Amino acid sequence: MRGEVATTDAIELDVGMLEILPEGAMTALLREELAASGWSKGQDGGMSREFGEVAVTLSPDGRTVTVRAAASKQVTARATSQEQANSRLDAAGKQAERDLAQEVARRLGAHEGEIRGELQAALQKVYAEALRQKAASMGQIESVHEGRGADGELELTIKVRV
Repeated sequence: MRGEVATTDAIELDVGMLEILPEGAMTALLREELAASGWSKGQDGGMSREFGEVAVTLSPDGRTVTVRAAASKQVTARATSQEQANSRLDAAGKQAERDLAQEVARRLGAHEGEIRGELQAALQKVYAEALRQKAASMGQIESVHEGRGADGELELTIKVRV
């Protein structure tokens, strides 16, 4: 007898953008930045990208990112009776489910740091552009200085003539 066992697991990350500009404008900037990083636009308004064996999706409203991994495996069992074959197939299926669940969790964990890092880098660029746009709406921009602080965080100084 044969059967197929499949499992899926996911992590949901809250994007949690600051509202420097209206929410729609912030989401549009995030979409532009992710597109520049190789993300594809979906028909539903979401965006997606593959990171190795995991699929990452930005929700259509831009508020959450879902990291999803899936795996499947064929299981077989042999026996002299149908009842025994069903029992063995069931046991093999349960063991395969446990093994696949561990594998899927490993895949998610292996890529979570990389995904969080890419999202953080995209958000920093979004914030910098949003601050530039906000400053321009307040007056004439005289100078912009971008640098890194001692902690490695982006520091942006914008001088505006009002």
